[in-house]
Amino acid sequence: MAKLLIMGKMPPPIGGVSMHVQRLTRGLRQQRFDFDFCDYGKTSIFKIFFKIATHATIHVHFSNPIAQAVLAVFCRLTGKKLIITYHGRWGRYPALGNRAVKLSARLTHVPIVQDRASLLQALRCNPRSREISTYIADPEILPLAAPLRAILTSRRKYYRATFCTNAWNVTFDRSGREIYGVSEMISCFASYPEYQLLVSDPSGNYRSYIQQRIPHISSNIFFINHLHDFKSILLLSEAFIRNTTTDGVSLSVHEARELGIPVMASAAVQRPPFCSVFKDLSKTDLTAKLEEARRRITLPYEAPDVVVKLVELYREITRE
Repeated sequence: MAKLLIMGKMPPPIGGVSMHVQRLTRGLRQQRFDFDFCDYGKTSIFKIFFKIATHATIHVHFSNPIAQAVLAVFCRLTGKKLIITYHGRWGRYPALGNRAVKLSARLTHVPIVQDRASLLQALRCNPRSREISTYIADPEILPLAAPLRAILTSRRKYYRATFCTNAWNVTFDRSGREIYGVSEMISCFASYPEYQLLVSDPSGNYRSYIQQRIPHISSNIFFINHLHDFKSILLLSEAFIRNTTTDGVSLSVHEARELGIPVMASAAVQRPPFCSVFKDLSKTDLTAKLEEARRRITLPYEAPDVVVKLVELYREITRE
């Protein structure tokens, strides 16, 4: 019987979970660690359960709490050792979803969470719970298409500073608020004509959503609504804004830090010390926050080697 099966999705679409899965599998291959991969979005249910049946340990990366609970029950009944990485903050779902998360955590072999507050809750369900970041560094930066780069470079000279943000799609939290807070940012930047905001919108859905909600979008807002490498957008910006209502370990926050780009982030979850944190963007002085973010990005910070940590966990489970 094969030892390890990793289940997840590969980009596109580009999102924090799919990028983590792509970088994790690449890192495991570089370390010559033996595993199999299943893209559940491209695999039939029959084949998925066949793959699970022929592996001793399964590590899954998807965010549907009901699916997590069903898989945890199946693995418990069939004697499989299941690892679930919970990519978001605990408690972010409606009541049924949160109960499903707790059930899957109780039944899974090792639950993995992203922050200390979630870990404290997970430990009440399962003493084997671990806090392991989902951020895996990738030094590769894909250049922007020449026409787009020319437009962005030209726009920069008309503004005192360029900010950027990103959203893989239009999504809402359990209270019906935009998770990525782009509408709020557009309203905020209407009061700062000296600054511009670049919105990375690879699906193109956010631009359509905003155009239906806001009849007039100020000229200091620019949407990039096709596939591109967000790190190239960061390099053309003075700061990155993460205005989310909930979060996990934000890939873009850590990518910005690696590139030396100041980070302004909402207080939705505990943020790393290099972030300038705000509670309400609409009540935030962008100029003052930018200066604070520039100071904080220089603070020392050592990111963990996530692939090494997971390899250690896989080997620990294998030895049991």
